[in-house]
Amino acid sequence: MRYERHLILQGELWRLFTAHCVHLNLTHLGLNLAGWWLFLKLCGSLFSLKQLSWYILVLAFGISGLLLSLQTHLQWYLGFSGVLYGLLLRGGIQLSVQPERGLGLALISVLSLKFAWDSYNSQVLSSAQLIGAPVILTAHGYGLLIGCILSVPILYKHLKLK
Repeated sequence: MRYERHLILQGELWRLFTAHCVHLNLTHLGLNLAGWWLFLKLCGSLFSLKQLSWYILVLAFGISGLLLSLQTHLQWYLGFSGVLYGLLLRGGIQLSVQPERGLGLALISVLSLKFAWDSYNSQVLSSAQLIGAPVILTAHGYGLLIGCILSVPILYKHLKLK
């Protein structure tokens, strides 16, 4: 079920989605479930099930598609964290244009700091050490990029109303 470049290129396109549903070990799964719980707690009520399902699909296929086309050296990938980064950013942006503006800005700030910390401090205790495998930070970055793109309509609507 994981993203395996050569199998995707041979036609196993479902791996573009299923890669985000499987995990390396229980620690990896636990970290992703903690992130999912955080998202649901802070942002879950902002979106309908249909919207949330759409965002997950767009993020999963978008991240995998970008990995496939731009990270040609990457042979395998798995995990939900890139999708989580995108969902958390989308939720933070939604909150930032509502009365909970402070919570939204705090969420965006923490997410940005976590991404920067992981990018520049790979030698200290990190997610990679916890899960026992390298973290594909590019997937997190692609999740953030797609989360920004998914936020364009709400930002446009918010700015248009002002």
